[in-house]
Order: sequence, then C-alpha cells, then structure tokens
Amino acid sequence: MRIRNILAGIACLMASAVGAHAATPQVLSHDGHEVDVFIAGPVDANAAILLVHDWFGPSAFYEEAANRLGALGYRVMAVDLYSGASGTTHAEAWALMQALDGDTVNADLDAALAALHETQDSVAVMAFSMGVDYARNLAVRAGGDVDAFIAWYGDTSLSADDAAMVTAPVLGVYGSLDGPAAEQAAALSQILDANSGAAETYVYPGAHHAFAQPLFNAGETYDPAAAEAAWAVTENFLSRRLAN
Repeated sequence: MRIRNILAGIACLMASAVGAHAATPQVLSHDGHEVDVFIAGPVDANAAILLVHDWFGPSAFYEEAANRLGALGYRVMAVDLYSGASGTTHAEAWALMQALDGDTVNADLDAALAALHETQDSVAVMAFSMGVDYARNLAVRAGGDVDAFIAWYGDTSLSADDAAMVTAPVLGVYGSLDGPAAEQAAALSQILDANSGAAETYVYPGAHHAFAQPLFNAGETYDPAAAEAAWAVTENFLSRRLAN
C-alpha cells in the first residue's frame, strides 16, 4: 500500500495560500486500485480522522470539514468515493450515489483506515449522511481499529450482533425533523448500552436532514446555528475520546 502525491504544484500553491495544513489532493493505491483522497492536518499528529462524504461528494462543506479538523491538530484523510466527480443538485447526487459499487467502497475505506494506522496511533471515522452507512459498516468490520465513530444525520441502526463488534465510542448527530432520526438516536444508545458500548446522541430541534450542508434542498433547510452546535459537540467528543 502506498500514498503518492499528485498535482504537487497545485498542492503547494494551496498550502501557501490557505495554510500549511490545508487539504491537499493525493491518491491512495491499494490492491491494484486507486482512490482519490484529500489530506489535511500535521504529518506528525498522534491521532487521525477518516472522513466519508455525503451524496454530493467532495463539496465545499466537505473540504471545510477536513480543514477544520486538520486545524485542530488531527491528521485527516477525506476520501473521494466519486473519483473526482461531485454533484450540486439532488438529481446529480442521486445518480452519483447509485453508481457506487459497495464492495469497492468498502475496500477503499478499509485501505484508508489501514493507511492512517501506519503513521497515527488512533483513528476516528466521521461520516455525513450517505457516508454514514459505509462508515458504520467499517466500524463493525474494523472493531478495535476504529477508536471513535461520529455519524452526522445518517442511518446509525445496528443489529445486536453488529453493535457487539463496535468497541469505539459513538457520537450521533441528528435533526429532529429528519424522519425517524430521534428514534434512531434512542435505539443506538440503547443497543450500545446493552453491549457495554458508549454512545452520545444529540437531536437538534427544528433541524432537518443534512442541516449542515448548504447544497441540500437548495439551501432551504440549511441551519448554520445547528451546524455550529454540532461542530462544538463533535470537537468536544474528539478531545475526550481521541488521544492527540
């Protein structure tokens, strides 16, 4: 497995313009396959965060999330499951999501987690919306190799058997107007508690699905106050649960 830099000139310009630890594009190679990633944060960080995007793909929100976490001192790898494509409308995002191959996504995330563990002591997995499905399954597959799991407004449902495989503390962030989100939050806490796991869940009143993503619903349900509150609890969770 190896990570090689691409677009080095562009990366250098980005780094000088927006900070030494801003997200830069790279390629993760594994098993004869390549997946695009963005790397942010200091090389010598003790802890890392693997990010998985929503159905829009690599958006401004996603890059800002990587940079924000990198600025906190974490080494961040934000995977691009769409191979350079992205959407700005629901129709575009739906088409991109439907074209994904689940086995390929799983292999890419497994490789990304392993790559981070080569240089960082502990690794958290954080995902948004669509990405939560894949990240949740990664946490089940990886067991103790995931040191913390953060899910923003995605499907966090777990069977009792799967919950028993998740040894990491879990943070769930939901909007109260996101269908069964409140029920999912309660169920997640109950099932992890039954399996001696740790779960923290936050449901924001009046917030919809993907309330932190300005592209969702053409911005009509974007809630910057709820988004900033979610970031506050996320950063606090990481500071307590992930050694850095």
